[in-house]
Amino acid sequence: MSGQSPAVVSASKLGLTFQTNDGPVQALSNVDLTIGKGEFVSFIGPSGCGKTTLLRVIADLEKPTSGTILVNGISPEQAREKRAYGYVFQAAALFPWRTIERNVALP
Repeated sequence: MSGQSPAVVSASKLGLTFQTNDGPVQALSNVDLTIGKGEFVSFIGPSGCGKTTLLRVIADLEKPTSGTILVNGISPEQAREKRAYGYVFQAAALFPWRTIERNVALP
């Protein structure tokens, strides 16, 4: 990557295992991913393959159980705290009892 800007997202051997009543469920395993500034990336796959889980790890909504991940060169937690990225949820997250203006102002 010489001469290029640092990766916006960089994951190495990333894994996430959920502990359930039926035993461990491996949601992510050995994920290696580099996304550069300005790149457009789509995650495509069948339901349950880990697409949303990976996005949730990037957004610091889930913690990986193995491997490393950086967002804008820092941990996902630090990036979230610094508001170093934006995240749009798939499902609408508007509160019906708030006005449009108050929903937009909430963050």
